[in-house]
Amino acid sequence: MLPSFEDLFLFAVAFAVPCIVIFALMPGYMRMLTSRGRLANDVHKVGGVKVPTPAGPLLILAIVAGEAGIYLVAESSIPLAAIAVTLVAGGVGFYDDIRGLGGIVKPLLLCFAAVPLILLEMVHQSLYNAQLYFPLFGGTGTHYIIFAILIVAAMPVASNAFNMLDAFNGELSGFTVIATAALLIAIVFRAVSSSSFDYIRLAATLPLAAAALCFYFYNRYPSRIFDGDSGSLMFGALFATLAIMGGVEIAALVAAIPAVLNSYYILSSIRGFVEHKKMAARPTYLGEDGRLHASAAAGAPTTLVKMILTREPMRESDLVRGILMLAAFACILSVITSGMTWFV
Repeated sequence: MLPSFEDLFLFAVAFAVPCIVIFALMPGYMRMLTSRGRLANDVHKVGGVKVPTPAGPLLILAIVAGEAGIYLVAESSIPLAAIAVTLVAGGVGFYDDIRGLGGIVKPLLLCFAAVPLILLEMVHQSLYNAQLYFPLFGGTGTHYIIFAILIVAAMPVASNAFNMLDAFNGELSGFTVIATAALLIAIVFRAVSSSSFDYIRLAATLPLAAAALCFYFYNRYPSRIFDGDSGSLMFGALFATLAIMGGVEIAALVAAIPAVLNSYYILSSIRGFVEHKKMAARPTYLGEDGRLHASAAAGAPTTLVKMILTREPMRESDLVRGILMLAAFACILSVITSGMTWFV
């Protein structure tokens, strides 16, 4: 089913509002953070470069504004669910930015991001289908309790996967743009193949794409602002939420493979949830040649970046470019997965 003129107007609102918020407020917001001393060391730069942080609160505001615009036009519970998840996950991240949370406490708190999604589904019964759709094999049976448990588990898993990928200038923001593009394509494929699919699910995904894209402008190398945990955890939780509401969980999982693998490598090498500030050693270090090297120190966690740098040292900009190329390849695999799910 092709989108109507009203759908196109909704898409324009959903994408434009977050862009306006970020480009209008980000310069002043960065100055405010700097004046208040909210600065973090950019450890991958020579000379002790300090960068304002966190951008998360402004990113949350931009996405909430975009979703609110969708609600005002369409009056659906779908953007309300996106707003609720954004605020819960972003709130957990913001507290972590300001006060700090333990490695176990943070994922447990992120489980609560699933609560508004499940409660709204119980009330409206229109947010998501309690089944998974696999390529070639089609959908599973409907299991509300099992699916609710999967949603609860998905929030900390997705949030921490995105958070653990947030280590270099433009890495997470660029990855989120690419992964969300795959998510949009998956939802479009499902919409085109169905005569009853609601395009508001596509519109609800656009604020995340818009916020990540606009933030990349400020976060790319050399970064002028960091997102903090309030931004990275929110990006991950909202990405999972939109995949669930769009019914494209498998395609989203394929698109997020680089982040999922990276988090698996880290957790398996350090054997549990440990705050990055408390790790025994960093996985990489900046050499005198200005390039990043894989660390051989005892206790240094294994990461996707460390595995790449094992072959040869790289400059940060080249390293991030390689990560984003890997994300683009995962995006292509996700599109193939979507095509096999809805058209084969």
